[in-house]
Amino acid sequence: MRKTRILSFLIVCAVAPAFAQRTPEPDVVPTEKVMQSFEKAKITLAEAIRIAAKKHKDAKVVDVSFDSQAGQLAYKVKTYQDNNVWEGAVDAWTGEIISEGMTTPVSKLDEEDQLELAGSLKASIDLSTATALAEEKGSGKAISAGLEETNGRIVYEVTIVDKGATTKFVIDPKSGQIK
Repeated sequence: MRKTRILSFLIVCAVAPAFAQRTPEPDVVPTEKVMQSFEKAKITLAEAIRIAAKKHKDAKVVDVSFDSQAGQLAYKVKTYQDNNVWEGAVDAWTGEIISEGMTTPVSKLDEEDQLELAGSLKASIDLSTATALAEEKGSGKAISAGLEETNGRIVYEVTIVDKGATTKFVIDPKSGQIK
């Protein structure tokens, strides 16, 4: 099992340079309606991270974002563990995990997601810490946080809502430095 993980990691690292010049994805800015729903949520993004991490012991939370579609307020969450990514949702009112979610082997992910996961293995700080740093700097509440690959660099991107406006913070996963 350990040899398989190491081999998978080495493969991902070997292909990383080939994808280093990918075009960044466009930023998705939450609508006013989504931000209003978010401000009513009882569970914070930081709490959703803790809940998702407990769902799978020793899992690393790599992405979380608030979602108000289908009339239910929830955080979409992705965790990484044992060469698999689990995608699920945490109810923003109760903190309960909604359904069993879906597990995908890393080998079935697209190249960008594989590159981001490989970068997460080198991170010195976790998503929870990056979120706390951005919330402190932005004096607001995080609505989304996750790993992103931009021009060959892996960073945490955290979007903060404060007084109806959003600000995106980019955090170095090795140093915790906000850029």
